[in-house]
Amino acid sequence: MSSPRTIPEWEPLPATRWRPAETAASRMLTLAPVDAGVHLGTGTAGQPVTLPAPTPEGGCLGVLGESLFGRLFALRLLAAGARVTAATRVPDQWRGVALAAGERLTVGDGVGHWPRHAPTAPSAGEGPAALVCDLRRPPSAALADGPWRTVLHVTRNPPRRSAFWAGLRTVVVLDRQFAEVAERLLGAGAGTFTRALEPGRIAVFREGRAESVALDLSAGENALLTPGRRHREPGRPGGA
Repeated sequence: MSSPRTIPEWEPLPATRWRPAETAASRMLTLAPVDAGVHLGTGTAGQPVTLPAPTPEGGCLGVLGESLFGRLFALRLLAAGARVTAATRVPDQWRGVALAAGERLTVGDGVGHWPRHAPTAPSAGEGPAALVCDLRRPPSAALADGPWRTVLHVTRNPPRRSAFWAGLRTVVVLDRQFAEVAERLLGAGAGTFTRALEPGRIAVFREGRAESVALDLSAGENALLTPGRRHREPGRPGGA
């Protein structure tokens, strides 16, 4: 018969730390979203392409093209929890969006006192504030200074020496017919890239790179953007 097992006595282990002491700043968890924002369309490799809005730091966006894109972008900002103000030369064409948005959309012929509320994160308070402008004169870029503010200007031909357009980090070009304007604003490379766009694709310029994107447009969005018109094929919006 075997003798009973004995458990040896161990000396207490010395105190130790799992990892070296860290500063409070290095222990702080920081989340940096990649490509977060409002969905725009599909890139050449099939990847989703977004525009940076709404964001905690706020920002400005410029669009070369028709005012219809401003209404599409407003719809998607509303879906993201923002309150939208439209400064527009074609207020009647916002009727479909207004029916869907209710009190979260304000339509007028000028910027007025914007923002109309203290912007907050989408899940808190009144939510982000967005200004969509299709007037000839761009809004002040200073309006985007502050958290959860988005300012977009859409036009066929921005005025020269515009502080708003000179400071943009993201520019969308909706058609190759705007290649000359893109070249004036962004340089010869942007003009060449825009001229080479295939029909139905748009260009997105940001952070020193260019993307060719197929704009995604649902049937529901198309119906709201072009009320009373015959529905067009997805991805082929029409309007002023």
